[in-house]
Amino acid sequence: MSVNKDTLRLLFPVELGGDHDADLAMDAKHLDIAQASAENMLAEMFPNTTSQLLVDWERVLAISPGADDPLQYRRDKVVRKIRELGGLSISYFARLAESLGYVVKIVEPVPFMAGWGAAGDELFGDSVVYQWGLEIYNQPIYEFLADGSAAGEMLSWWDSQTLLEELFRELKPAHTFVYFSYII
Repeated sequence: MSVNKDTLRLLFPVELGGDHDADLAMDAKHLDIAQASAENMLAEMFPNTTSQLLVDWERVLAISPGADDPLQYRRDKVVRKIRELGGLSISYFARLAESLGYVVKIVEPVPFMAGWGAAGDELFGDSVVYQWGLEIYNQPIYEFLADGSAAGEMLSWWDSQTLLEELFRELKPAHTFVYFSYII
């Protein structure tokens, strides 16, 4: 909705003349700018639609974007960080990877034990109980979108495995070691 000088003139109790028309036109222009700025802030206040405030969202959430990360990917990282609830179960980490667009299988190696192990089983020592792995079968690809990407971005882009690995290393139990296997 645009404000014009005739609309502002209706707000005055008496008819004004002279240079007031120029002042009303200037005031109307500044009110239009303020309205556009307020509407822009409505989009900027949500992390999935922000552009100008994305850097602030990333700073507050301690996210370091890569130099070539596209806008969609950066927004997704912010939204995921906000929605993180945490957990220690295998199902939590599997759902987390799935929510990022990955197909994974979580592997927990078991130490070889007499009476349990059989010929042909892998021989792991006792320290393996503090290790777990992620077998990754795919990786999400971000396609350029007219309303979701920025000028100068690549037409298609995929994460170089850093998002999933960084996230899992950050959220894993501190006493454990997680390793990643990419299955093609």
